[in-house]
Amino acid sequence: MVSAEGDTFGDLLLNALKGAVYAVIVGSVLGFLASRAVRRALDSGWAEPASLRMAGLALPFLTYAASVLVEGNGFVAAFVAGLWYATTVSAIGGDSLGLVQDVGHLLVLAVWYAFGALAAEAFADGIALQVLAYALLVLTVARFVPVTASLTGTDLTRPESVAIGWLGPRGVTSIVFAVLAYAQLPKEEADFVVNVTAATVLLSVVLHGVSAEPVARWFARHPRSEEQVPPPGLGR
Repeated sequence: MVSAEGDTFGDLLLNALKGAVYAVIVGSVLGFLASRAVRRALDSGWAEPASLRMAGLALPFLTYAASVLVEGNGFVAAFVAGLWYATTVSAIGGDSLGLVQDVGHLLVLAVWYAFGALAAEAFADGIALQVLAYALLVLTVARFVPVTASLTGTDLTRPESVAIGWLGPRGVTSIVFAVLAYAQLPKEEADFVVNVTAATVLLSVVLHGVSAEPVARWFARHPRSEEQVPPPGLGR
């Protein structure tokens, strides 16, 4: 949740901590109850696995709404509920998350649609050089350095770590939070967040879209040899 409450950093930090704690509680309770209920229905023959897919689709929406209702972070709550529900997914078997994935894909398209409308409005009068420079900094130093550093000591080779640091996850999460900020922050602050996010995502689409195929072709030409694969338990 994006909140303008709190005049000091301590107030903001406390609000964020409370939101996370409430989210974990809500996500754990609903995730546990949903997992037990679905397993009971499956074991008792009250419902077929195909019909129980609706539970997997309804749970994140229900958890998000319940968490927001108590001023918790809806995204964290949905994530925690998913952790509890993971064992049930394996028990149901088959393509138990197929419906969730299909709806998720549709919602992603809707997010990109909303982002396009916001970006067009944000850049109607042009883009400031400071915003463009910040977006470039985010896509290079601010993301590349910590991601590659966090992969030190793993089984990944240096080229693989560099590729993950450069390409990495991008786009949808930033857009979601930008839309939330736009809806809840005062206009001046909301416009700034949208401008920065739009510049970052659009620059990411161009840079990563152009470089993704050459990077993939490089790895196709340079497959990892058996000597580069460490024994089990090493490098982790």
